[in-house]
Amino acid sequence: MSDILDDLKSQQDLDRSHVYDSVISLPQQCRHAYQDTQPITIPASYRKVNKMVMCGMGGSGLGARVIESVYFDSLKLPLIRINNYHLPSWVDSQTLVICSSFSGTTEETVANAKEAISKKAKWLAISAGGDLIDLARLHQVPYYQINPKYNPSQQPRMGIGYSIIGQLMLVNHLGLIKFTSQDLASSVSVMNSVIKGCQVKVPKASNPAKKMAEKIKTKQVVFVAADHLTGAIHVFKNQMNENAKHFSSRHEIPELNHHLMEALKYPSFNSKFLIFFFASSQIYSQKIQKRFMITKEIIAKNNLEMLSYELSGPDKLSQVFELIQFGGFVNFYLSMLHHLDPAPVPWVDYFKTKLGQSLGQWK
Repeated sequence: MSDILDDLKSQQDLDRSHVYDSVISLPQQCRHAYQDTQPITIPASYRKVNKMVMCGMGGSGLGARVIESVYFDSLKLPLIRINNYHLPSWVDSQTLVICSSFSGTTEETVANAKEAISKKAKWLAISAGGDLIDLARLHQVPYYQINPKYNPSQQPRMGIGYSIIGQLMLVNHLGLIKFTSQDLASSVSVMNSVIKGCQVKVPKASNPAKKMAEKIKTKQVVFVAADHLTGAIHVFKNQMNENAKHFSSRHEIPELNHHLMEALKYPSFNSKFLIFFFASSQIYSQKIQKRFMITKEIIAKNNLEMLSYELSGPDKLSQVFELIQFGGFVNFYLSMLHHLDPAPVPWVDYFKTKLGQSLGQWK
């Protein structure tokens, strides 16, 4: 029997919704979002905000996590993420609220938009259509309507390039961060390098993503990252949960050093079922790099398996996209090892149906 990781025909038969095509289209998504958001104009009154809220659920909430982790030390005003129905009580006319829902029908995010309207906040919408865009048009607020040309799988989590770049550009238009065409070019270059080394035609023997998927296929993955990579590692974990249907969790350094290390001993079968994945970077501060080194030492002393992926991008944002691109490949290959079509999310659909929600075109 052939190895499914090198059997392109078997992969194509399983991947009926073209998730792989969305994985390799991440650079195109980013370029496309950059181009489509260029002409968006935002009223001058929006520049008077003094705090920012980013709202989104699941795949549509991933961009906010990335922006928070990359720009936390340069953002010109406070940022809070909302992954729930309600906005904070302090949201007012001087608050910028960005509502992101790929489908435009996510009930929590639509509720956030309605609360932003009632609180007279300055708000923006990002969506492929649906109720969210209808609200934005009705109230004449700026919006970015995604044309998901480079997300053939039609899965919101696989349109991460649109989500991240779309939100980056809206915030950039307001002068709250600095994001340039050079930043985009650097990220695209790094993603293309990952694609070159991890695409399906590269055999497992020399394909780092295939080899990593093989190593984790029978393990529960514990992701570890710090600083600018905490948002990207959440994307990796999210897509592992949904694409590969594979259990994983994530922790951040330095926080985990204050509790998680004491939880390695029990249950006694931890050493059989857990594997740690470290997102390593030379951009981390020396203090953080030292913590990574000692954390790995403690994990080894507890007889737990670990993997480390060293990011090579020249700056924070390019490393973020490098990790997301690599994670897309790992999770696709992991779904192949589980002999699963990575697109369907039956339990998420079941849950939404029980709530009485329409699944719609974009789940």
